[in-house]
Amino acid sequence: MSDDAGPDVGIDDAFVPVAAAHVSVAVFQHESVLYDVVAARPILLNVSAAAVWSMIDGVRTVGSIAAVLADRFDADRGAVSADVARAVARFRELGLLQDGSAASMSAG
Repeated sequence: MSDDAGPDVGIDDAFVPVAAAHVSVAVFQHESVLYDVVAARPILLNVSAAAVWSMIDGVRTVGSIAAVLADRFDADRGAVSADVARAVARFRELGLLQDGSAASMSAG
C-alpha cells in the first residue's frame, strides 16, 4: 500500500469535494450514516470517514480538510492527507459526490 501517490486520479490536495444533493447524513451517538436516496441505501461511516464527510462543504479542498484533521487529532499531515484522499475517492466511487465536484473552482 503506497501513500506517495494519490489513491484515485483527480483526488489530490487541490480537489474540492462537493456532496451530492441526494445524500443525507444522520448521526447516532458515535456513528454516522449516509443515506443515498437515489440508490436507496444506507452507508455506515467509521469515525475517520465521518470526520472527513463532516468537512465536505464544497469550499474546502482535500488538503485543507487534511490539515484541519491532522491538527485536531495531532497526527502526521502526510498520512492524514492520504487517508482523506482515499475517503474522498471512495465517496466519489459510491456516487456520494457531485460529478466533477469543484476541482477547478480557482479560476475566477
